[in-house]
Amino acid sequence: MPIVKNEDGTASRWDAIDLHKPLVVFKLGGSVLTDKKRIYTPRVSAMHRAAEEVKVIMRRYSVVLIHGAGSYGHIPVKKYRLASGYRNGAQLKGLSATKSKLLELESVLDDVFLAHRIPIVPIFASDFIVTRNGRIDTAELVPLKGWLDLGCVPSTGGDIVPDVQNGFAILSGDQIAAYIAVRLKARRLIFGTDVDGVFDSNPKVDRRAKLLPNLSVSEASRLIGKATSRTAPDVTGGMAGKIRESVIAASKGVPVWFINLAKHGRLVKAASGGKVRGSQIVPS
Repeated sequence: MPIVKNEDGTASRWDAIDLHKPLVVFKLGGSVLTDKKRIYTPRVSAMHRAAEEVKVIMRRYSVVLIHGAGSYGHIPVKKYRLASGYRNGAQLKGLSATKSKLLELESVLDDVFLAHRIPIVPIFASDFIVTRNGRIDTAELVPLKGWLDLGCVPSTGGDIVPDVQNGFAILSGDQIAAYIAVRLKARRLIFGTDVDGVFDSNPKVDRRAKLLPNLSVSEASRLIGKATSRTAPDVTGGMAGKIRESVIAASKGVPVWFINLAKHGRLVKAASGGKVRGSQIVPS
């Protein structure tokens, strides 16, 4: 296992790196990392908790980190009416303002992970992804793979990206996570949300909602119409969007987990394949 050296030849403060670890892709929900009801409000304590777990996971796995935009994205996208793509030049000021706030969120997250000595590398989705009618059309993943080979943790999130049909599009972190997991043949794709997993109804409004621990691709597909978000604005589809993208990943052979990111230790257990409260979508 190679050791990173400083310029004077001494061992780096960063951990030893392994260029051949299996890959795990995490999608950390914006509903956990930010307060989605209050504009531009990070939950720094939640970021620290996630970083602590990622630090443990990195001992055995390479990690790609995808995060939701939370209150830094969904609220301004609605405010500036960006969800339907380019309509007129008046939108561009709002687009620029929203992109600036997404940069701010990434900076807060990066500072937290750096405090835990995690070599996080921010890569904005709009710099390597182009969509067509809102779906990923092309993505240049060579730089991302290069950072992984060095032992870094590439980080990206929901973003406004160029769209060949509509000028620009709102691209969810969920879609990015599933796409990367499939393209890079990840060992697992894990969605960290603010609930324990996938339920038969919305647990935030239905006390009788039952957790569904094991789902086939076909069973998960049938749930998409039921999965709605009724507690905060979400321009990317809420839980329905997560399930939709997870079905795509699972149908292509990537096991998918849904766990509660707010519960300590569950991220580590899901990454290692241990027993954890949550929901799993089993590949076809």
